[in-house]
Amino acid sequence: MKKFKYSARDSQGKEVTGKIEAKDKDALAEILHDRGLIVVSIKDEFTLDWQELAEINIGGIPMKDKVVFMRQMATMVSSGLPLTRALEIMEQQVENPAFRKIVAEVKASVESGESLSDSFRQAGEVFDDVSLNLIEAGESSGNLDTILTKLATELEESKKLADKLRGALIYPIIILVVIIAVVAMLMFVLVPSMAEIYADFGAELPWVTTFLIDMSNFAVAYWWAILLTIAVVVIGGKAYLDTEGGKRNKDKIMLKMPIVGTIVTKMQLAQFTRLLALLLGSGLSIIRALELTAQSLSNQMFRDVILASRDDVEKGGSLAIPIARSEYFPLIVSSMIAVGEETGELDTVLNKVAEYYKEEVDVATSSMSTILEPVFLIVMGVVIAFIALAVYMPMFQLSEVMSMVVDIASVLV
Repeated sequence: MKKFKYSARDSQGKEVTGKIEAKDKDALAEILHDRGLIVVSIKDEFTLDWQELAEINIGGIPMKDKVVFMRQMATMVSSGLPLTRALEIMEQQVENPAFRKIVAEVKASVESGESLSDSFRQAGEVFDDVSLNLIEAGESSGNLDTILTKLATELEESKKLADKLRGALIYPIIILVVIIAVVAMLMFVLVPSMAEIYADFGAELPWVTTFLIDMSNFAVAYWWAILLTIAVVVIGGKAYLDTEGGKRNKDKIMLKMPIVGTIVTKMQLAQFTRLLALLLGSGLSIIRALELTAQSLSNQMFRDVILASRDDVEKGGSLAIPIARSEYFPLIVSSMIAVGEETGELDTVLNKVAEYYKEEVDVATSSMSTILEPVFLIVMGVVIAFIALAVYMPMFQLSEVMSMVVDIASVLV
């Protein structure tokens, strides 16, 4: 008896899948037929299914796929196309196999009477709570096309902010990797060869050269201990950062760091103001909007401030007051929020603040690249100069000794 995986449909057209032991595929087909099922496919359980392999969602759905989906859905819905038909078209157009499978599941759920937001909730972690609540608000208000367009823009802006920070760090990281590679090559290849040559002379070496040789000998002899220490530090650090206290301390330190802290702060402010404006403009209550905004922020310090502000607002207070008390929010943010609350146009005011901080992030990331590039180049230059000094200083001393010997020999002759 062999075990098979099967896919079939019942009398109502509903898909039925499972595993059954049978003599062969024909015997299994008869079993399924006796159960009133129409066979779609039968496969050996251990057969490598490349289609299923392609549908494995590793790393989540790419942001660009989500943005394209939102924009195309908004266009079709605004054109009067039924939601089920729009999802059917998207199922055919989506290139990502994992996303295509999810869209098919969502389409089937919508066809059975579920809402689009609930269908995506059941399909897995494709969109976050913020996106799903916005979609739900769009369905309730009848402005789903508008919400989908705004949501696509929000996803694009979030991706741009992350890409800017990533792009600003690429060059410094490359320089750092080059420094580590050069130092490793010198310590494991050049310095040991140099040490053997100098040992043959038997001369006293400068402290710089002695220090470098000792470091090289240690690295060569205990490379496994160095790698083990690095692994322990990385794994232990990761385990600590996964704890609640570790996350809080990391986020607090990030905000205190020069250059990086300024950029992180401005990115959080841009995301807070932009997202809160979007949620309020979509008809959500300010309490729910603050909860969702807090969830979307990556820094725990900012999340704490927003959640504390939500509690104050829930008691009838002003949003501007707890924001003004926080050390992480500049005065301009609380002042603009106060103006928005007074005029009743909080979402409009927040959009203007978001645009301001978007430009600030652009300037800050560009400045970080400009500052960090020469800093890392100087560091690399200092490291290489130190090694070069340690390598060539004994040569200079030996040449001086040789010249003195030649001078003495010439005098004697």
